[in-house]
Amino acid sequence: MTKDFRRVKTGIIMAIFLVSIFAVFAPTSSAKIWKVTPIITITAERDQNIIPRSGVLEINISVSFTLSGLGADYVQSGSLIANSGLSIQLEVEEQYDWIDASINNANVEIKISDVGKPWTESSVTLTVTEKAPAFTQGKVKIIATSQSLSSVLFEIEKVEKTSEVSFEVGYWPVVTYEVPEGNFKEIGPLDTADFPIILTNLANGPTYIGIEVVKMPGDDWSVSVPSSVTLSDSSNEEGVDSVVHLSIKPPISFGFHNERESFQIRFTPQFYGSTQGRPELIGQSETIQFNVQTVGMSPGAGFEIPLIITILVILFVGIYLYRKKKK
Repeated sequence: MTKDFRRVKTGIIMAIFLVSIFAVFAPTSSAKIWKVTPIITITAERDQNIIPRSGVLEINISVSFTLSGLGADYVQSGSLIANSGLSIQLEVEEQYDWIDASINNANVEIKISDVGKPWTESSVTLTVTEKAPAFTQGKVKIIATSQSLSSVLFEIEKVEKTSEVSFEVGYWPVVTYEVPEGNFKEIGPLDTADFPIILTNLANGPTYIGIEVVKMPGDDWSVSVPSSVTLSDSSNEEGVDSVVHLSIKPPISFGFHNERESFQIRFTPQFYGSTQGRPELIGQSETIQFNVQTVGMSPGAGFEIPLIITILVILFVGIYLYRKKKK
């Protein structure tokens, strides 16, 4: 009985020894006995927003992992690779065509023994163009790929994890103004100067433009221009145009005129909607000056000629009566 027990014991010891020798000297592919799977977690800062063409937005991200599988606790605490680093590569996998995104510090290195401890040295940096629709949620999909790591009896598998980094697109209130016929006109005293003004919405949302006259020579001049115009969203177009007309008519007064006057019109763009308490939705005002010169003879308001004729008639009658009296 004792000899049989010794034989069994010796056999067990030899088997363990042979397995150990095999594990050490066998090819690596044969030595992977237990597979451990890393579970990667990626979190990003929330409530971030960016205005098109306003600079770079940097969103900090946090990367961590846990281990799953038979022997996971031993691998992270007592194995030969517990002090080794698990490499995780971050890449931008997918983004909208109006986003330009990249990753800072894309190579993540976390010690196996630091399971659950987040890596916070990486970030997603991005810019957006004016084609990004205002107040929509932008998304950048990133992929994290861990590299496999092996020891004598364990292998940490290579895995991939995708995650989305989201942010809000702000409003970019930009409008261009063009005066195709110039901002100076010479007219007769009874004519009207007409200035067509082309407004192009480059903003990434519907835009309301307030229009006001801020300078004119006096109330006797007649100035007509719309008080506002609304331009539709240009994020899906090359630019949305609208034409408004500024009409200026000089005062009617008898006599010869050669006068030059200046007028200023102010345009203020803002998001088409409620802007109360949100000054960032109001764009920069643009003031355009127009000049009108009146040249020519004006017959006046219409009563001057009859009045002159009446005076001349009275004058001639008076002279006639005076001469007749002298005779």
